[in-house]
Amino acid sequence: MANEERPYWERLSSRRISRRRTIQGIGVAGAGLSAVALVGCGDDDDAAGDGGTGAAPTATSTAIAPGAGQQVKKGGLMTVHMGGSPRTLDPHFDTFPYNTAITNNTNNGLLQFSPDLSKIEGDMALGMPEQPDPLSYTFKIPAGIKFHNVDPENGREFTAEDVKYSIERQMTDKAGVFQHAYFFLNKVTKIEAVDATTVKFTLNKPFAPFISYIASPWTMMISRKVVEKDGDLTQRAVGTGPFIFKEWQKDVKFEVLKNPNYFKKDLPNVDGITWLLATDPDTSATMFIDKKVDAVVTGNAQLQRVKDARKDANYQAMPSQFWRQMRMPPTMKDQPYPKPFDDKRVREAIVRAVDKKQVLDLVYNGDGALAKGPILPQYATWALKDEPVGFDLNKAKALMKEAGQDAGFSGEMIWATGSPQADQIGEVLKQQLKEIKVNLDLKPMELAAYYNQTYSYKYTFSHHVPLNNPDPDENLASYFGRNATFFKFYNEAVWEKIDQQAAEIDVEKRKALVMEVQKTIALEFPMAFMFTTNNHMFTDKKVKGWFYSNDLYNGRLHNVWLDA
Repeated sequence: MANEERPYWERLSSRRISRRRTIQGIGVAGAGLSAVALVGCGDDDDAAGDGGTGAAPTATSTAIAPGAGQQVKKGGLMTVHMGGSPRTLDPHFDTFPYNTAITNNTNNGLLQFSPDLSKIEGDMALGMPEQPDPLSYTFKIPAGIKFHNVDPENGREFTAEDVKYSIERQMTDKAGVFQHAYFFLNKVTKIEAVDATTVKFTLNKPFAPFISYIASPWTMMISRKVVEKDGDLTQRAVGTGPFIFKEWQKDVKFEVLKNPNYFKKDLPNVDGITWLLATDPDTSATMFIDKKVDAVVTGNAQLQRVKDARKDANYQAMPSQFWRQMRMPPTMKDQPYPKPFDDKRVREAIVRAVDKKQVLDLVYNGDGALAKGPILPQYATWALKDEPVGFDLNKAKALMKEAGQDAGFSGEMIWATGSPQADQIGEVLKQQLKEIKVNLDLKPMELAAYYNQTYSYKYTFSHHVPLNNPDPDENLASYFGRNATFFKFYNEAVWEKIDQQAAEIDVEKRKALVMEVQKTIALEFPMAFMFTTNNHMFTDKKVKGWFYSNDLYNGRLHNVWLDA
């Protein structure tokens, strides 16, 4: 088969309203997150899997970077564990946090979230945009920002034209290639480089999530010259960031070095960063215990061993933004539900037969938080407070009988294997659905093969690790909206409600719409919304000025310094 005919995943694996009101309408600072949310962290989908990640008995409050208020020391090399390899170094394509671990350090965005997700602030932009009307956003960037002094950019000055190119590329409507196109596609109608340091965005209608998406770790400014020379951004990252890409040894390590010409003159603090790759949770824990890495995220199974061995370490537990769903067939206009899923009673029966608490108890020792809908409980402003549909085996059996399916049926369930927990979830779901005579043929799949099938949107059942993000639109539009990327759900009434919440800049009105659309989705039963677990995060005591962000996609390490 010619390379260009092969699935994209496989090819890659082988090779003013006032400004104040605008910001309030975005719903990220204060409105988007509560005190509970601040303990929480793209699909940006299936990025980390769960690799055995369980939950702490109680999650801690927002992590505060060690060393606050101390005198910063310059120099030294930071070493961080990485739990897997990115598919590419293209932030506009990839969805794994292993990508942003690198590209958030080699590249910049216009804006960025603070590590605790409590506010949005400037990165390259001099501040928040001016907004003379509800559809116009104008950003100013400082003169003198330069690309890395490496081929093919060779220290070229970054301008507003690079912003225009980067966002227009990101919003390319090419399914499966530009995974974050939905941030801006069909919302931004024009991007203008007014002059070298001014860029203006024009929207076709008010869009509350716009600033959140501009601040996303995926909305990175990239090098047009690299794209044109290499054909893509698969192998290297050239940007304006605090670190310069040095080396990628596949499945072994990444290295970046300090950018001596970084436009934020006092940063970065360290001379370089190395990420050592290990996919096995026990191995990664041992690496931290043996002090081969300075920072690691472990699973529940490794938690106590690391705590006992490294009593000197900094530690926090945070609910993961990666969680678990059990999905039924995706639907599109020309791909309606196949029988018997076309009967909503069957879908409801399946959802009611899934005892997600039992899955959490059996696989993760009961450590975690149950989901009630498409938005996780740590995003407390936006999450449902009550369960629209819960576990009820008797009701499930009655529904199957009403639908004429009391004899049951069989279907294949796929998932991305790679951890014992993922495989155990499949086994538990099989036993649960057997109670209503739905017989699952379990089919764990290698990661690339699973993605190829998942994003063909043709399967019967899957259990899947999607992502939640700070703005509710990303948890709704990218899965259930009219331009959904990570799941396909054909329901025009739901699409309209998702569009309405995105266009509503009044926070309380938007909140009501978000709640309504979540309930509507849940009661159409496209999937069972299951649970999230916790991440367990450790850094060596010498690591100062930085701790893991509540959003694990935020890989920025420019502030870290070493007291060694």
